[in-house]
Amino acid sequence: MLNRRIRELVELAREIDPEVEVNVLEPFEEEDAVLELRVAPEKSDEVYEAMLERSTQIWWDDGFEIVVLVHDKKPVSVKEAE
Repeated sequence: MLNRRIRELVELAREIDPEVEVNVLEPFEEEDAVLELRVAPEKSDEVYEAMLERSTQIWWDDGFEIVVLVHDKKPVSVKEAE
């Protein structure tokens, strides 16, 4: 069930930004899962709001605490300079 909920969050993020980069991280403390999403800067707020709403609903419905970290992707020129 947890994996299904993680996939659901990833699919929701991809609906908003098809180019989203996803990393599943080790939980920091007592969370059930931690997702790190890198999205286009112009989609960041929309993805964040959608993740907040859905992850909260999952917590209420299933009791899974899924932390979602949303970050802006670095522009290609910045990545190349590193």
